[in-house]
Amino acid sequence: MPAYELPTCPTCKQTDQVQKVTTLFASNTKEWKETSTGIDSWGNTVTTEHLRTAHTALGLKLKPPNEPAGPTHPGLWYGIGGLVMIFLCSILCPVALALAGAIAPLIGGLIGASTLLPDLAGIPAWLVTSLTFGLPTLCFGVAVLALFLWLGSKVRNRFGKDLKSYRENKLVFEQDEFPRWQRAKARWEQLHYCLRDESLFIPGENKIISIDEMETQLYKPV
Repeated sequence: MPAYELPTCPTCKQTDQVQKVTTLFASNTKEWKETSTGIDSWGNTVTTEHLRTAHTALGLKLKPPNEPAGPTHPGLWYGIGGLVMIFLCSILCPVALALAGAIAPLIGGLIGASTLLPDLAGIPAWLVTSLTFGLPTLCFGVAVLALFLWLGSKVRNRFGKDLKSYRENKLVFEQDEFPRWQRAKARWEQLHYCLRDESLFIPGENKIISIDEMETQLYKPV
């Protein structure tokens, strides 16, 4: 297999100090693994492995363009919000049921005692007592139900807007941002660096690229 022939530097017209950026970046980058030990919520000992990376000053400047992150589906955040609501309800519902259980016998006792009272303007006292306590309770229940329905409608409309925005952003990401990064990454893999002149170039383009402008030039259309 023939050896790879390094291209000539456009500045010094030599090849002895020219290196491919992918090779130079790898030699100026160090990766290692670290482990940490902790205790989880169940009291078990957990060992976690972390990948660490360090670069020299040159390696840091020659880093490839970062891969863009795609938009996050809104269902993830709404799902997390739903779990939080379920958690809160699991705490509040027992409290509400306990209060209702304590108040119900009192109301029942008052209604029962009112049967011994005389009628008010021809209306049985127990009926007056029942309406006095029952109507506010019924109105409160209807108000809470209406509030939940209103909130549900708002959340549904908001989710629809967020989903539409997500689809639009996803389309832009797939058709523009990600392909641009792929082209920039491909150009980065073609880069060569001359240690003598401290300059970058892509064979065939016949132009010098400043190391500080590398990323801009990678995304610049040829």
